[in-house]
Amino acid sequence: MNRQRLPVVLSAAALLIALLSATPNGVAALTGGAARVALFAKNAAKVGGIAASKKPRAGKLLPLGKNGKFPASVIPRGGAAGPAGPEGARGPAGPIGPQGQQGIPGQKGARGATGPAGPQGATGPQGSVGPPGGFGLLNLARANVVSRALAANGAHSSVVAGADGLPLVAVFASGPDDLQAVHCADATCASATTTTLDSSGNVGDFPSATVGADGLGVISYVDLTNGTLKVAHCTSLACTAAGLTTPDASGNVGAQTSITVGTDGLPLISYYDAANKNLVVAHCSTLACSSATPTAIDSTGDVGQDSSIAIGADGLGLVSYRDATNGHLKVAHCADVACSSATATTLDSGTSVGGSTSVTVGADGRGLVGYFDNGNANLKVAHCSDVACSAAMAATVDSASLVGEYASISVGIDGLGVVSYWDHSAARNLKVAHCVDVACSAATTAVVDSPNDVGSFSSLAIGADGLPLVTYRDVTSNDVRVAHCPNAFCVGYLRRR
Repeated sequence: MNRQRLPVVLSAAALLIALLSATPNGVAALTGGAARVALFAKNAAKVGGIAASKKPRAGKLLPLGKNGKFPASVIPRGGAAGPAGPEGARGPAGPIGPQGQQGIPGQKGARGATGPAGPQGATGPQGSVGPPGGFGLLNLARANVVSRALAANGAHSSVVAGADGLPLVAVFASGPDDLQAVHCADATCASATTTTLDSSGNVGDFPSATVGADGLGVISYVDLTNGTLKVAHCTSLACTAAGLTTPDASGNVGAQTSITVGTDGLPLISYYDAANKNLVVAHCSTLACSSATPTAIDSTGDVGQDSSIAIGADGLGLVSYRDATNGHLKVAHCADVACSSATATTLDSGTSVGGSTSVTVGADGRGLVGYFDNGNANLKVAHCSDVACSAAMAATVDSASLVGEYASISVGIDGLGVVSYWDHSAARNLKVAHCVDVACSAATTAVVDSPNDVGSFSSLAIGADGLPLVTYRDVTSNDVRVAHCPNAFCVGYLRRR
């Protein structure tokens, strides 16, 4: 029997009993007590012989609630959990969920050890020149010029401030005809170490020294025995030894050389090709100039004597030289770092000018050229109108008779040009001119060494102490001398109030 119908059955049984009690037979049964009770009346509240109960009791049927379900109180609760079964096989990975929010940064770890230095990169292009600075160390003390002999039998020389802050001088020793390197022990060259770098024939004439990108000296010079251009690359700061190369062996080349280092870190050398009467620039392929690419950048007539090269504010080579055919001063502005071509310009077309040229770059980023005006026997300085030196203003800075040969120019610590040169008059002295402005429209002059026949083949550099240092020939003593200036003006016992 369906348990949901049990209440209905019970109710129907109760109604039947009530109806029967209202009939005569029913009454008789109630009063007489003799009538039999129907069997179904005895089992009316039972189902299958089992009685019902509204409360859970043993052996009793429990009716369903109005929701058609047993009360929750009689539903058996679960027993204690059994032990966990073994872990099943891992199912396939589900799709990657969305990225969560970034967590809080952890504490900064300890700094690791510094790794080894990487290889040196290529030299970048030179930046633009800034405005001239104020006066620095002028050393305006009561002191005199210090002049002393440096190299016996010396003729031509070239001085540069070394990477160690000490002067390095390339010397042509005319007695043995050798190339020598002189490394000074202090700023005034009170003592020095001399080393013969090349003695293979007549070598070392017209040397030019600079400091390479590796901090070591590089010297260009001519091998007169073979008519070739040679280069000595120092193996130490003191240049006690050097590697020798021949970047141009074409014959009858290399005279009156000048060397600098380009923005690519490689040497750039200007020199005279006497065989073809051309101005040539050689661009080295390595720091030691183991090989080079020579280019004739001016071949219009007999050109290229007394050349001097510098790197301009645009990072390109600028070469000053003499046009012997016309007796003019010229400059060549390189078109690229290797100087594979150049634009040549006449700066001074006076009569017989341009001898003993020397070029540098002024504090305004423009070229400054010192040279000898042979027609008037004066020292002149040309100030370029632009970086390419397409024109210049020339000024006579010493108009005394027979002055200006073997000029060498640099820029002092005050941002103004300083020129060393020879007084070829009867005095035969070494002189220095200090420009009064950036354009060197005029200059103050001073005698630096006398009374012997001194001052020819001068070379001027600004030392690590910021003061001019000049090497030059002493014909009387047949040696190379050095003069250390006490101030930017190279004037002894200078004092300001």
